[in-house]
Amino acid sequence: MKVDQIVKDAGLIFVATALTSIFSLLYQLYMVRVLDPVDFGVLNSLLPLMLFIAAPTGTLQTVATKFIAGFKAQGEWARIHTFLKVFFKKVTLISLAIFAVFALFSKSFAKFFKIDDPSLIIMVGLMMMGSTLLPFAMGILQGLQKFKSLGTAAVLSSALKLGFAILFVTLGLRVWGAFAGIVVSSFITLLLCFFPLRPYIMFKTDPGADPNAGRLDISSVYKFCLPVFLGLPSFTVLTNVDMILVKRFFSPTDAGYYAIAQMVGKIILFLPTAVTMVMFPKVTECHVRNEGTKRILKKCLLSVGGICVLAGIVCSVFPNVVLKILCGKVYPECIPLVIPFVFSMTFFSLNNVFLYYYLSTHRDRAVYLFLIFSFVQVIGIVLFHGSLLQVLYVLSAVSFFLFVTNQLVFAAEKSVLYP
Repeated sequence: MKVDQIVKDAGLIFVATALTSIFSLLYQLYMVRVLDPVDFGVLNSLLPLMLFIAAPTGTLQTVATKFIAGFKAQGEWARIHTFLKVFFKKVTLISLAIFAVFALFSKSFAKFFKIDDPSLIIMVGLMMMGSTLLPFAMGILQGLQKFKSLGTAAVLSSALKLGFAILFVTLGLRVWGAFAGIVVSSFITLLLCFFPLRPYIMFKTDPGADPNAGRLDISSVYKFCLPVFLGLPSFTVLTNVDMILVKRFFSPTDAGYYAIAQMVGKIILFLPTAVTMVMFPKVTECHVRNEGTKRILKKCLLSVGGICVLAGIVCSVFPNVVLKILCGKVYPECIPLVIPFVFSMTFFSLNNVFLYYYLSTHRDRAVYLFLIFSFVQVIGIVLFHGSLLQVLYVLSAVSFFLFVTNQLVFAAEKSVLYP
C-alpha cells in the first residue's frame, strides 16, 4: 500500500471534511446567535444524547467498511452484493425499532432532561433513524474506497442540514426546527448514496460462476460486531458524555457556556477525522493481504498530531478571536475552558487512530481499553463536578492516560501489532 495514495485520499477527504465542518460551524454559529443560551444548551445536550444512544447502531458503518474492504481486496463482488442485500434490511428494522422506543417514552426522556416539549425527543428518534441508515450506506462507500462519493455525500448532508435548519428556525420553530434540518438532510443524502452503489446492488452472478461465490458468513460479521459495539460507543462516551452530565449537574446557563466552549474542542476533534477514515479501509486491505501496516499507522499518527497541534495553538493563543468568530461575541465564562478542551480533544484524536487500527487488525483485547477508560471518565465526572473546569480536568486526565496506555501497548506488542 503506497503511503502517497493514502495522503492523496486523505487530502480529498480532508477537503470534504473541511467543507462539512464549515457548514456544521455555520449551523452552530446560526443557532448560537438566534437561540438564547437555554435553548442552545437544550440543543447541545440532546445532540450528544443522540450520539450516545445511537453509537451502537452507528458502529454499523465501521462493520460495513471492514467487510466491504476485505471483499474488495479479494475481488469478491458477489459477497458485496449479498452483504448489501442482507444487512440493509436488518439496519432498516433496527432504525424503526429505535424510533418506536423514543416515540413511546418521549415524555419520560423529556422529564429526565428537564425539557418542556416531548416532541423534541420524538425528533431525536427521527434523527437516530437517519444516523443509523446513512452511516451504513457511507460505510459501504468507505469500504469500496469511493472517497469522492463519500466526500460528496458528507458535504451535501451538512449543507442541506444548514439550509433546512435556517428555513425551519426562520419560520419560528426554534430548537425543533434545528433538529428538523438534520432529519430532512439525512434522508435526502441517504437516497443519493444509492446512486454510486447501484452496480453492486444490481450485481448478478454469471451462470457458470461458483454458486458459493456470494455466500456470506453471517457469524463472522456478528463476531466482529462485539469489539466494534464496545469500542466505538466507548469513544462516543469519552467525547460526548461530559455535555450530558454537565446538563444534569449544572444550571442551564452554565451548560450553555460549556456547550459554547465545547465547540472549540470539537473543531480539534473533527479536523483530523479524514486521516482515520482513509486509514481504516486501507489498513484492512493490507491486513487481508498480509502486507505490512506499521508505516501507515505512523504516518496517520503524525498527520493527526500535526493537525491537532496547529489548530490547538491557534485556539489557545487567540481564544477571544475564536470565540468571537463562533458566537459573535465573547463570553468571559468560556475563555478558561478553551485550553482544557484543546488538550483533551487532541489526545482523544490520537486515541481514535489507535482504536481504528486495533479494529482493522483484529486486536480485540486492546479495544477494551476504551471501554474501561469510558467508565473511569463517567465515574470521575460524577465524583468531581464542583466546577466546569473540574469536569474538563477529568477529561484531560482520561484522554492523556489513555494515550499513554496505547503507547505502552505499542511498545509491548510492537512486533505483533505492527508487522
